Amino acid sequence: MNKSAIYNLSYGVYVVSTWADGKPTGCTANSAMQITSNPATIAISINHDNFTNECIKDTGVFAINILGENCDPLVIGNFGFKSGRDCNKFEDYAPLIKNFLPIVPKASSYITCKVIDKMETATHTVFLGEVTDADVLNNDTPMTYAYYHNVIKGKSPKNAPTYQGD
Repeated sequence: MNKSAIYNLSYGVYVVSTWADGKPTGCTANSAMQITSNPATIAISINHDNFTNECIKDTGVFAINILGENCDPLVIGNFGFKSGRDCNKFEDYAPLIKNFLPIVPKASSYITCKVIDKMETATHTVFLGEVTDADVLNNDTPMTYAYYHNVIKGKSPKNAPTYQGD
């Protein structure tokens, strides 16, 4: 099988955020998609090993922070290469609170959701969320995963579904 074909699927770059015992947390993700428009429903995929997965299961809510091309790459690294179990990922990014969820202030848009269903795979949980709020924070062009790799020269963490190794 030529996995390069799979890597050609189009993705965005997001921070999925939620709460951990009343503190904001989140992780970088590339798997989010709209499932239906009425009611507006979004699916996200989060690795079982990510602290954010556990927190979404506990709270039943999450936000998708859509990152733009002009977003500081350190935001991606902060949320993608550290664990919320070990640090406060929002320490340098005081969150906006929208619809009772933490939002990365450098995001270009956000979508808040309540979990309505989930599916377990061998490595990831696919959460289905009904959209409860959404807004555009700035006019930055949404960052694609291809832009992240080809222009920013970013890497994928080992928990990412697109991780290819070194």
